[in-house]
Amino acid sequence: MYFCFIITLLNHHPKYGRELLSFLDPKMGVPVTKGMHTYDDDCELTWANFTDNLDHYYLIHWVDWFMVSFMIRNFYILHFQHIFDEVLELSWQHILPHFRECWWDHIFCDILLSNIPAITLSLWVQKRYGLISYDFLGSEGKKSFWEWDFLHCHRKFGINIYIFFLFKLCFLNGFFLNNNLLIPPVHAFPPMRLFVWFGIGSIAFREGYEDFRTWNTVERKFNVVEGRYRWLAISMIITEAMLCYKYREGTGHIQDDAVTPLYISIPWTATAVGTFGYWLYLRFKPGHTVKYPEDAPSSMKKVKNH
Repeated sequence: MYFCFIITLLNHHPKYGRELLSFLDPKMGVPVTKGMHTYDDDCELTWANFTDNLDHYYLIHWVDWFMVSFMIRNFYILHFQHIFDEVLELSWQHILPHFRECWWDHIFCDILLSNIPAITLSLWVQKRYGLISYDFLGSEGKKSFWEWDFLHCHRKFGINIYIFFLFKLCFLNGFFLNNNLLIPPVHAFPPMRLFVWFGIGSIAFREGYEDFRTWNTVERKFNVVEGRYRWLAISMIITEAMLCYKYREGTGHIQDDAVTPLYISIPWTATAVGTFGYWLYLRFKPGHTVKYPEDAPSSMKKVKNH
């Protein structure tokens, strides 16, 4: 009940809501300003600058990707996701300058010295203790990339895009929540939020994988795929995104009125249009996949057999 009161106050009275958060924790209520540590002040590649950037974010990168690997459990998706995080930071840095980093910070501190080692170690631990991997792409037993299942089934392609979108939105929410709710970078809230997400996300990802694995199989007809944790995760991500949008004004150094450069908007628009267009092609092409193959119309079976 007390939690609902805080959320209601945050929703209708931003000023008093933030004051209440600072009352609960005096460390809160301090705007994330440019006076705090930033990562693009001096981009000369020197040992002093390099070691200065090995701070709490470097540790969070390690813990985050080590734990996330237990959720996703797929070599290809994990490496694509962590590299795309750097693309997201480059795409949003004109709105949230806290994303700005030097080129060597992206490559060395984030990708080579934290993300890749953390993922590699996590996948090794999973293999060592016999945890199953999640073949979300349908690559097992295939001879080439073009034979992977997600490229030939609208449902499996859609699941991967759906997971990718929610995962990236959750990533952005983490940074904007800190800024918009006046939570300082070094605080217990970010790691606590991550551990909550690891617990809920692990179950949600398993549900998603069962959905992917059983699609277009007879097994699917007699075994219901649960979706309660996926809906819970979606509702949490949407709620976070709404809070980020509502508290975007007058918080930290966010630049809500910044104009998105064409070199950012055009590639993103082209990618979205191309992705949706390919999904439409898979959905309506002759012989497209169906939920229960044995119930497919005879004409579709002929096309598929052909």
